[in-house]
Amino acid sequence: MSSVRALKAEVSADILGPLLREAREARSFGLAAGPIRRAVKPERGVALGIARGPGPDQYRLAVRLQRRTFEDDGDLRRRLESAAHSEVDIRYVGRIAKRTTADTAVHGPMLPWFRLRQRPLLIGCSVGHHAVTAGSLGGFFRHRETGRTVLLSNNHVLANEDLAKAGDAVLQPGRFDGGRRFKDRIGTLAGTVPMKTEGSNLMDAACAVMAEGVPFDPRAVTGFGVVRGLRNRPIEPGDEVFKIGRTTGLTRGVVTAIELDDVVVDYDRGQIRFDRQIEIEGAGDGAFSSGGDSGALILDREGDACALLFAGSDHGGSNGKGVTNANDLTLVMETLNLELALEQLIA
Repeated sequence: MSSVRALKAEVSADILGPLLREAREARSFGLAAGPIRRAVKPERGVALGIARGPGPDQYRLAVRLQRRTFEDDGDLRRRLESAAHSEVDIRYVGRIAKRTTADTAVHGPMLPWFRLRQRPLLIGCSVGHHAVTAGSLGGFFRHRETGRTVLLSNNHVLANEDLAKAGDAVLQPGRFDGGRRFKDRIGTLAGTVPMKTEGSNLMDAACAVMAEGVPFDPRAVTGFGVVRGLRNRPIEPGDEVFKIGRTTGLTRGVVTAIELDDVVVDYDRGQIRFDRQIEIEGAGDGAFSSGGDSGALILDREGDACALLFAGSDHGGSNGKGVTNANDLTLVMETLNLELALEQLIA
């Protein structure tokens, strides 16, 4: 693992650094007039991480290409393979975007349970800030300082990409699934991890304080079983994982890379860069997530919570169904000062 981390730093500095500087300079000559805030934002296009190696307890460099120009660059591929002595996993994943639902989602008379009003609240059901379409309720936690129960999801689900303020209403179901600001208010925005447009971020996360008297089940994962606890060891490439979210429900996937740096994600406010991310592909022929699954809790096969889903692509990956990106849950909990709440069930 340590040798791959060293290789990752070397490739970033010696190969990708000069290449991306040249690309930015070339692009600047043909830059159209537009808002300067978008023009100066980084558009790296190549993320580096750690993937499973050919044998047990072996690892190799993961290279994730987000732009077609890099996928078609044969010289770049040769240089990467040479630096890694062919121990490199290079994949095109396409553009990655936040996973809240788009305004074009279809309503119908037979909506799945996770898009309907749920009392008690369940992990994976539709939720969102009153000005956001809809995302997923990730899980129930306790704020260590105040002792209050909170629900966890993404910043862009509960805090509207930092546009919301503390005390804003959080709805279940989310507004796009029929939630109404007063009738379906289940809590208020309490804690947010701000997202930087300059430099790198580690997470897209926020939490909301539960309103008094709102019933919830902190353990049930419909179709899977229960949340057993918090995973106490690092997630590894090749691990089998599950998630339950507002759009695709319960899905199974495989971790394909960890410690991914320079993952560029499209938001309403522009492109934002993330480091130390987890990448997951759907097992078999299906996708692991889709728009509206943002904020979903990710569990390992034993039922231990390990990650928080926030973004993904619809194309690329080994099965052509795209990849999903997630934050390390332990880091999210430390940042928001949370602990897992499993015993509280309000009747």
